[in-house]
Parts: sequence; C-alpha cells; structure tokens
Amino acid sequence: MSSEQLTESVYGEYARSIVEDLLCLRLGDALSINTEEADLPFAKEVASAALKVTDVTVKIVVIHQGKPSQVLEFDPAPPAHLPRSYAMLRLSHMSKAVSDGSYLDVVVDGNDLGAIQKLGHLADPVVLDRRISVPWCVAEVFDEDDSQSWDALIRKISLNIPNQSLSAIYRSQSLENSDIAELYFKGEGTEFSVSVPKESLFAGGHKVLSSGREFLTGMDFDMLSCLVDKDSANGVFTADVTVLGRPQKASFEFENGKLVSWTHSPQLDRLLSFDEQLGRIGYISMRDNEFVVNLGGAVLDSLSDVPISEELLPDWFNMSLYTLRCSLGRNMDVCSTDRNGITKVLVKDGVFLE
Repeated sequence: MSSEQLTESVYGEYARSIVEDLLCLRLGDALSINTEEADLPFAKEVASAALKVTDVTVKIVVIHQGKPSQVLEFDPAPPAHLPRSYAMLRLSHMSKAVSDGSYLDVVVDGNDLGAIQKLGHLADPVVLDRRISVPWCVAEVFDEDDSQSWDALIRKISLNIPNQSLSAIYRSQSLENSDIAELYFKGEGTEFSVSVPKESLFAGGHKVLSSGREFLTGMDFDMLSCLVDKDSANGVFTADVTVLGRPQKASFEFENGKLVSWTHSPQLDRLLSFDEQLGRIGYISMRDNEFVVNLGGAVLDSLSDVPISEELLPDWFNMSLYTLRCSLGRNMDVCSTDRNGITKVLVKDGVFLE
C-alpha cells in the first residue's frame, strides 16, 4: 500500500470511526486533539471528519518532547455552533524503527519517559484524580509501511464497532457476575495461574459518564482487563514480546508472584533491571484469540473502588513506572475458579464460550 493510498483510504476510514464510533461526537462538541508533529496530517484528517459532525472549532495541540509547541484551530463554515460540550483525543504513535543501542542508553541510563512511551513500555499513570467528565480516546497511529497493523485496524472497523462493543459489554458483565477468584491458563509452552482480587473488575474500553453519555476509549475497547494479585502468579508462560524495539519469543517462570527465570537477551535483561515490580504481573487482558499478560504497572480502570491517595491502594496492586506486554498463543484454554470453589471453562482453543 503506497503512502498516497494509505492517506486516502485508511486514514479517512479510521478518522471517521474515531469521530462516529469511538468518541461518538455530537453537534456542538468541541474536540481537542493532542498529537506529535509527525502525526499532524492524520490529526487534520480527524479534525475534518469532526467538523462535519460537530460544527464547532477543532483544536490540535502539537506536542514536542512532552510539551505543547503550538495550537492549531480548524473552524467550520459560518455560522458555527457555540460549544455545548467537550471531547479529547490523544494520538499515540509507537514507531517500529528504533536504534537498538541508542534506545537502550536513553531508556536505561537517561530514564527518558518519552522514549519509553514510544517503545510501548510506559505504564498507565496512577493518577487517582484523573477522572474526566468528557468523552476521551487514545488512538494508535502506525508507521506508514506497517501494513499489517493498518490492515488489522481496517478489518476491525469493517466488522461494525457498535455491534462489537455490545458484545464486549455483555461479556464483561458475565465475567463480573461469575465472581472469579483465580484464573488458569494452559497452552503451548504455557501453564500458569493467578489470583483475581475481589476488588478487580473486568474492564474494557466502554465508558459511561455521570450524564449517561457513552463512548469508547480506543480500538482495544473489546479487550477486557482484570487486575491480579502481584504475589500470586505461579507457573510458566511463553509469549511474544517486543523489548526496546526488538521482537522476540520468551518464556517466563513465576513462583509466588515473583519472576524467577526468563529467556535472557540484552534487551530483556536491561528492561527487567529497571524496577523489581516489573518482574510481577500487574494485569491480564483478554479477547478471542488474544491473551496478554502485562508485567509491571496496573490499571485503575479495573479497580472497583479507587482511593483518594496512592498510599491507600491495596497491597496486591502492582505499582511500576514500566510495563511489558507479553502476548500468549492464540489457542489458549482458560479456566476460572470462583470464591465458592466452583471451576468453569471460560475459553477453549482461544475462543470464549460465552
């Protein structure tokens, strides 16, 4: 796919989906977009799609080295509507083109959070008062020559996102009502278990504001995540990981929550040296044929009762600045045990049974 074809077809369809399917913008919404300068062309595509729906000025905030460098405004044709409500979009671009040695030095020695974010290793920040009362979304943007990622994105959009979101909502409610206490994963090179605290929710990308307004926080809206007790993992799993820009397959073995052995590589060894908590599981994300174990930081959206202070977070909650996504095999079997000791098969050969 050429750059021109990408801009005309994929960019346009993705922008429309962000506006209509994810943020669910309405007439009178004032959209603000945060983007790196490299993704400004796509941000303008989203602004153009939003103007057709909202009829309100769209602002694009260009970020350079973590700070706003300029603000661009795109106005609808007059007479325009005055803002009635607000919405936010953040474009996130994880480049696959990285220099191995230099990024190791920048990330490990310089502790550069911008570089860590671009490489996909910055954990979700634990900011306890971050709840905002407007629709918001984080949309991932890929390198132009990353046709595999763009194609997967378009396939997902073509399956009808509103219908998919209803299925994800139903599944999250079903898992929540099952009162899961433990999860067991088994597949090729994988056999391990984790405990699911009672306070952990099966949260996805579907959000409902106090006003009743619904929206989706990103294209991973159907991937349900639950927190795990950081001291509970036992067993081994084999996963595909991308460490500091370099993909590899690795095995990880846990005893009482702690990572005790792994497939060594210079990249993985240096990443794991950051923080002891990166060697513990923070949360697990799942959907059909995709199962991700997240080492390191945990997400607040899966915590049923968020305290007012970090000091009041439960002891089992994993706190780490970093995270490592470990993608298990597609054909996992997943079983659960509830708090009454009843075991149930949730997933067979990678597909949820409900």
